[in-house]
Amino acid sequence: MTKIPPPASRSLQRLRQLYKPPPPPCPSLSQLFTRARAELHVPRTSISTRKSLNLRPTLTTRPFTTTALNMSSDADYASFLDKANQDTGSSKPSTQSKKKVGAKAVDTAVPKALEEVQEYYVSDADEPFEPVSLKYTGEGVPSADELGKLLSHDEVESVGEKEFDPKGQYKSVLDAVKKAGSGEVGVFRVEHGSTRAEYYVVSVDAKEGRLVGLKALAVES
Repeated sequence: MTKIPPPASRSLQRLRQLYKPPPPPCPSLSQLFTRARAELHVPRTSISTRKSLNLRPTLTTRPFTTTALNMSSDADYASFLDKANQDTGSSKPSTQSKKKVGAKAVDTAVPKALEEVQEYYVSDADEPFEPVSLKYTGEGVPSADELGKLLSHDEVESVGEKEFDPKGQYKSVLDAVKKAGSGEVGVFRVEHGSTRAEYYVVSVDAKEGRLVGLKALAVES
């Protein structure tokens, strides 16, 4: 006959069948580091070893010095500021305007046709043609000396039309001056130093008693 265990014994057996032991605890960080060091064969560095290798950071200092500025007067201080501005590139541009090169060429009314001309003389610096209108009582186109007296300038020479305009690019200038005057034109070169000169294209307006025309600055470096 089979022996039947009591109810309490059967429950205990059932619990043993259903029981599963908990998983082992996770290793701590220090245990992981120790295990990794052992696997990699990395020796532990002791405090004495670190001291012997002088692994502590060191700070170096440099003495701070100042240079005394001897500002004995306001002029010295102003000079110091100017030099500082020049060194930093922050100096203000000079307010003095450059003196315009050229002789005075207008002392009476300018013909309207000449004011409407918009042409440029081509040189190292292209400059516009400007009107010329000077009081003049002569009958024909003045000579270089006579024009020099009108302009209060000595260095004036006569230039031929072909020499002034060999390519015909200033035909409109010549035509406008001929129309404003008698139809006869003269071309003159007024020198201003070694690299600059003015070219005058003029004609006589006998009715109004004036010498009219156009002029332009040429830079001839």
